[in-house]
Amino acid sequence: MRDPLPYLRTAVFNGCRSLGRRRRIEHERRPPPPTPANQEPDELWDALATLNDRQRAAIVLRFYVDLPEADIAAVLGCRPATVRSSVHRALAKLRKEIAR
Repeated sequence: MRDPLPYLRTAVFNGCRSLGRRRRIEHERRPPPPTPANQEPDELWDALATLNDRQRAAIVLRFYVDLPEADIAAVLGCRPATVRSSVHRALAKLRKEIAR
């Protein structure tokens, strides 16, 4: 092969055509975007919003993250007895709020 320029030109040209075809096919076969989900109002999250910060954190850590009282106390920077009373008061307030 004395002159590699025609070979190189053809290889680059074919590579560009192949890339163009691939992009066109990917664009044509792209799935439609998902339809946005309609979110229904969630009464529990609305009720949780009525709690103060410490009670909400205690409830979420206890029932959603499933941490024991000692770990919750360490996260909140209080004693385990405070966590128990916070959870108890928060549950009572949530019961009243959800009953309405």
